[in-house]
Amino acid sequence: MNHFEKFQEALEIEQKSENTFTLIPNTNYFVGNTPHGGYLMAVMHRALTNVLPHSTAISSSVQYLDRIDPEPITLEVETFKAGRGSSSGIVKLIQNNRVCTTFTGTCSDFNHMKGFDGLETALPKIFNDKDKSDYVALNYDEITKGFTPSFIHQLECSIHPDHVWWKREKNTDSSQYDARCSAYLKMGGGKPDQFCLSFYSDILPPVVCNKYGALGWVPTITLTTHIRQLPTTEDIYADFKATDINKGYFEQDCNLWDLNGNLVASSRQLTRILKSEEKLSQQ
Repeated sequence: MNHFEKFQEALEIEQKSENTFTLIPNTNYFVGNTPHGGYLMAVMHRALTNVLPHSTAISSSVQYLDRIDPEPITLEVETFKAGRGSSSGIVKLIQNNRVCTTFTGTCSDFNHMKGFDGLETALPKIFNDKDKSDYVALNYDEITKGFTPSFIHQLECSIHPDHVWWKREKNTDSSQYDARCSAYLKMGGGKPDQFCLSFYSDILPPVVCNKYGALGWVPTITLTTHIRQLPTTEDIYADFKATDINKGYFEQDCNLWDLNGNLVASSRQLTRILKSEEKLSQQ
């Protein structure tokens, strides 16, 4: 079974009623003992599109409210609107009688969407700076053996050489580096679907690590994703950036392109550096 098929299998949810589903999270898509946020987003995304009459969640917002354990979860879907051109609703992820995560989304159908195209977002200049062969496989095992999260092993992920912070010497001057991470992504076996794009919107390491080094767990608080169109290539180019840290919180922006230069998705997440004063005040 290839990576794309494994991912689709990991999203299979069991329907219990018209708007209720259950799932045991697949440990291949974990960070330590916790399901990866992008994987959870894809699971809730699947639940919403199983209930609403339109096929694709073109806009969604996730609130990560509480820790999720490697135990069964319940997904409850509530429909807000079911119109001709779009529909919307909310998915509540419940574990041990706690609402741990919510996913609010608006769905439509790309096959029936019409309108003017303009103001295109081109691939960034950094895409042409280096050849793909110069990119480096994401692998934290050079820091500590077995440190690479399991979800990273479920796809090919190669990082721009300027963003490979874990391979630098410990005393490297970080001021020359941006809070940025650019990468090629590929889940062999099929072109990415809408659920892959949800997964990819939170796939790369926190970009602040490229400027400040390892910072421990940097949890996502909220994640909003817009799917613009479905990819025409298996490979995706991802560019994640942040420009401002305020009280330990920062916004991380992401754009995803296929290799034909089509912007397929964009996202923004609010993320927190835990104990930021302790970790960064001496930088």
